[in-house]
Amino acid sequence: MTSVCKKYCLEAIQLSDKLIQLSYDGNSDCDNDRCLVLFGIILDTGSRIRHEAEKRLKEIEAEEQLEKPRP
Repeated sequence: MTSVCKKYCLEAIQLSDKLIQLSYDGNSDCDNDRCLVLFGIILDTGSRIRHEAEKRLKEIEAEEQLEKPRP
């Protein structure tokens, strides 16, 4: 189960990178100030997703280290 969860955490990190890049691109190319709020929300959401996925990934990796048999 841990490897499946790890896979989805990595996918969430990739998705968050796309959201963050979308917000940067939208911010720089946007010609309507009302859309800037949307890009701020996208940036915030992408950052939160990335933070939580990285946190969980570290927890999973720590659990995997504890589960490894010692020689």
